[in-house]
This record gives sequence, structure tokens and C-alpha cells, in this order.
Amino acid sequence: MSDYTDPQFWPQLKGLAQSIDGLDYFQILNIGQDATSAQIRDSYYGLARALHPDKFFHIGDEELKASINKVYKRVTESYTILKDETKRIQYLKDINGPERTKKLRYSEGSETEQKEQQKQAAKLAKTPKGEQLYNTALVDLQNNRLDQAFKNLQSACLFEPANADLKKLLQDVDKRRKGG
Repeated sequence: MSDYTDPQFWPQLKGLAQSIDGLDYFQILNIGQDATSAQIRDSYYGLARALHPDKFFHIGDEELKASINKVYKRVTESYTILKDETKRIQYLKDINGPERTKKLRYSEGSETEQKEQQKQAAKLAKTPKGEQLYNTALVDLQNNRLDQAFKNLQSACLFEPANADLKKLLQDVDKRRKGG
């Protein structure tokens, strides 16, 4: 690996710092999207050794130091995400999807948003009042109060008229209470 503290590399390092926000983590680590864990680790450690900010402490060029800090931070960020199998899978989906430019940086906010979307998808009712009525209907069903469950589901459907899952459950409960 080259000695990037040599002044001949400084323009490249400054240029990399300016363009790094347009690179995905695989490009930053200079590996393919199908890289193995060992390849990810090896690439990271090579770059971390070569670009560690401590190697540049003696250089008086503050712009270069800021550039090195930015690049090193992104190299470390890349490794942190790609070494985690779950995050790497989600990141691959993000950068290969239609909103690639918005998803080049993985954030915990993205992860939280994804978990919230999964939780919302798992919930049958989508609005607070609909969810309250749906949960009450579930208790009614557990206690075999079919008429009351039907009424609560009807009310929930008023709050969520486009919710096909709630309507289907309403129909099922209606059949059960009519003996069907």
C-alpha cells in the first residue's frame, strides 16, 4: 500500500474527500457487492492503516487533515455497516433500489424507519382509533362475544374504510356469529 503522507498523493486525497459522499460503501472500500466478510475486513484494515489520521499529525496542511478525517470516518462507517450481515443486506437493497442516491449512507434512522414500517405492516389496523377498536374486538373474540367484536370491527372500518384486512376480518366474524 502506498504512503499517502507523501505530498504527491495529497491532491488525490483532497479530491476523494470532496467526492466521497457520492460513493457507496463498497466503492469506498474498493470491493464488489458480492465481497466476502474476509474481503471486507481485509480492505478495511488496509485502508485504515494507510489513512489513519495519526499518520498525518505532523503535516501542517489543515485542509488535508480535514480531508483525511472525513475519508477515514467514511471508511470506518463503511466497515461498520458491511461487516454486519443484516445491515449489509438492507444496505444492498437500498443502494440497488430506485432511491440509491438518498440511501448511500446507512443511518440508524433508516433502520428505525424500516423496523417501524415492518411493525406497521404487521398491525392490521393502521390508525390509533382503528387499532384501539381492533384490539377491543380481539378481546371480544377471545371471550366469544361475537356480536360485540362485530360492532367494534364495524367501527374500526369506519376509521379505516380502505383497510381490506379489517373488512375481511369483519366478514369472517359476521359469518361466525351467523353460524357460518
